[in-house]
Amino acid sequence: MKLVSQGAQYAISAVIALSKKEQGKAVSASDLAKALDCPAAYLSQLLSKLKKPGILKSQRGLNGGVYLAKPVKAISVYEVIVAIDGDAFFSNCFMGIDGCGHIEPCPFHNFWANQREKIKQWLLDTNFEDAEKAMSQVWFDQQLNFTS
Repeated sequence: MKLVSQGAQYAISAVIALSKKEQGKAVSASDLAKALDCPAAYLSQLLSKLKKPGILKSQRGLNGGVYLAKPVKAISVYEVIVAIDGDAFFSNCFMGIDGCGHIEPCPFHNFWANQREKIKQWLLDTNFEDAEKAMSQVWFDQQLNFTS
């Protein structure tokens, strides 16, 4: 079971790949798409969603592309997920029951509300510097195939 969409997974992977690049050095969406084994047009849409909250910036021209707008330690995994998927995961019922809440809770409401908050806090506290430290170069090379 995945907790994030395919789009959020691609976005997280793109931020990880960009974290390996020199700060401010632009990478084209097509190069990122090849590294992530993702359709370039789809990745371009996802990358544009990361510009609005200030995660990425873009540069036009011959050496254009996207780059991280701030240091990796200032980008939380939560903000990337929310930029792509929104925050419905952090407010919806575990069972998907409309109207589930404190007044009419489903059998899992109290447990899920507590666990959901813990997950959210962990994602807020985990930045991409932490992720990079936890990831081996071998894993990075195998998963992202990022050579440009």
